[in-house]
Amino acid sequence: MTDIDLLEDVAPASNELGAIADVAQRMFNLEDEIKQLEEALKQKKQNLKTLAEQDLPDLMQELNIKNFTLSNGAKVEVKDVISASVPSQGAIDRVKDEDEKEAMRMLQQQCFGWLRENGLGDLIKSNVEVQFGRNEDDACNEFTEELRERKLYYKRAVGVHPSSLNATLKERMGEGKDVPVEMFRVYMGRKANIRR
Repeated sequence: MTDIDLLEDVAPASNELGAIADVAQRMFNLEDEIKQLEEALKQKKQNLKTLAEQDLPDLMQELNIKNFTLSNGAKVEVKDVISASVPSQGAIDRVKDEDEKEAMRMLQQQCFGWLRENGLGDLIKSNVEVQFGRNEDDACNEFTEELRERKLYYKRAVGVHPSSLNATLKERMGEGKDVPVEMFRVYMGRKANIRR
C-alpha cells in the first residue's frame, strides 16, 4: 500500500503522482550521492594528511633532503610544526557531560594562568557580547546607543588565537624554555608543504 497524504476532495491524476515520485526519487538518490562524495572527500583529506605529515617527511629525512622542486615548478619543503591548543569557550559549551565540561574549564584556566605567569598574558584576548531576548528591541537599542555614546563596543569571549599560541610556544621551545606540553596538548611533528 502506498503512503499518500492527500488534501480532502483532491485526487491528482496518476501521471502527476508519477511525476512527484520521480522527483522524490531523484532527491533521494542525490542525497545518497552527496553522502558518498562527502565520505570520499573525508578519506581523500585523511590520505593527504598521511602523505604530508608522515610519508613524504619520512622519505625526505631518510634521503637527507630538506626541499626540492617538482618538474612543474612547484616547491616542496618539509618544516617542523608545533600545534598547541587551549579549550575555547565554544568547545566547552558543546560538551554535554558536566564533569567533562568542568574539566575543560579548569584546563582553560590553567592554560590562561600559565600564560599570565610567564609574561604571555597578552596572548589572551577578551571580548564581551551582550544578548537580548525576544521583545527587548527597545532595551537593546538604548543599550547600544549608550555604548556608542561612551565609545564602548562589546562582545565578550576569552580565548587565545591558535596561530599566536603556536608561534609563541614554538619560539619558547626553540629557546629551550619550559612549556607544559601536556597542558597545551602540544603536537610536534613535520609537515611537507607544496608551494605552487
